Amino acid sequence: MKALLYGALGVVVLLTTCSRREKVNEPDPQSLRKEIPPTEVETVLAGRRAFEYLIQAPARIESRQDVQVKFGRVGTVKEIRVRNGQRVRKGEVLAVLDYDRQQLQLQKAQIAYQEKQLVFRDQMLSHEGADSARQKRAEATIRITSGLAAAEAALREAELEYRHTYVTAAIDGTVSDLQIKPGNPVTDGQLFCRLHNPDELIAVAEVLETDVAFVKTGNGAVVKINGQEETGHVVEINPRVDEKTGLVKVIIRVTGKTSLLPGMRAEAVIKVPGNRHIVVPKQAVVIRSGRAVVFTAEKGLAKWNYVTTGRENGKEVEILRGLEEGKAVIITNNLQLAHDAPVMERRGF
Repeated sequence: MKALLYGALGVVVLLTTCSRREKVNEPDPQSLRKEIPPTEVETVLAGRRAFEYLIQAPARIESRQDVQVKFGRVGTVKEIRVRNGQRVRKGEVLAVLDYDRQQLQLQKAQIAYQEKQLVFRDQMLSHEGADSARQKRAEATIRITSGLAAAEAALREAELEYRHTYVTAAIDGTVSDLQIKPGNPVTDGQLFCRLHNPDELIAVAEVLETDVAFVKTGNGAVVKINGQEETGHVVEINPRVDEKTGLVKVIIRVTGKTSLLPGMRAEAVIKVPGNRHIVVPKQAVVIRSGRAVVFTAEKGLAKWNYVTTGRENGKEVEILRGLEEGKAVIITNNLQLAHDAPVMERRGF
């Protein structure tokens, strides 16, 4: 009898336990999502505009007007009238060599020329009254026989030698690489200094052959050096690829006044305008399962959008497909976001 009683009680307990288990409610995902505090995110509106592709390349600063000033004869430096960094005008005397011997030779040549002129005039007197054709033939002959032609050549040579005792500026520019001192002996063709025009500075950029096809004359550019940025534009593209480096030289004219100096190493950024596409900041694109994803904020929730990207320029990315214009694109705290995660939106610029 007791066994039957205990068995009945056990069945009652078992049924009660099962009934209680059936009444346990699973948590609602929507209610759990509401309990999670929203992630603060910054958004920008996806806009359609011409994408600016940036080509970065190493560059060196040069001047379009850069000449070597050399001595024109052997001698000793008598006087130097300039210093490094000084601005000079074309034709200005920069240095003077010892010229005593050249000055004496010039004086002798001038006297000899004057003497031969007198002889020439005397001999031409006998041909007065002749027709113009006969006078011209006689003049050509007498210039040689009188020694006037040789005296003229000697005078020009003496004048040239004397002019070479003065070193003059070939262009308007700034003096650099001046190392000669007064009293130094010099040789014909020896470098005295260099002159460059600081108002004609260029950046010679070396661009990859795969990128140079996009570059056109007139493209805008920025030249960066030591935290400084100078604006410019492409003025010339060398139509030849360097066989050793595979690079192409692109000349960028630096506009405006600048503190750049020839020989400086710099970085050139050439701006190549492209087609109109939706453009978003680079940080808006994340990779999930090997695919590009952009999150948008819609009614307080993060929405997952698979996108097809185009080119990027280090700051922005082209979106070719998968994103509508005007959507609020999430650009911060998006690495761990999930679809429909609650977000608190703050609009950026």
